[in-house]
Amino acid sequence: MAQVIAVTVYGQNQNDLNKPSGVAMGFSVQNIVLSTIPSTTYSGVACVTQVTLLPTAPSPIQQVYYTNTPIATLITAANA
Repeated sequence: MAQVIAVTVYGQNQNDLNKPSGVAMGFSVQNIVLSTIPSTTYSGVACVTQVTLLPTAPSPIQQVYYTNTPIATLITAANA
């Protein structure tokens, strides 16, 4: 099982990052929840998956990231 998955992010917390090429990020598979979202455009890219970073102490804030990578692809990468 992978410890970290690489994701190209185009939006965060319902905000457009204004990066047409996206931002490469790595997420610990133990600290995220993946979910499918209706296709939403961020940075001119149709995003279909939401990556929710679970809060850790002392910050109770959940960060949410949006990617165009299908959820099945991310799950496969997490299980590799």
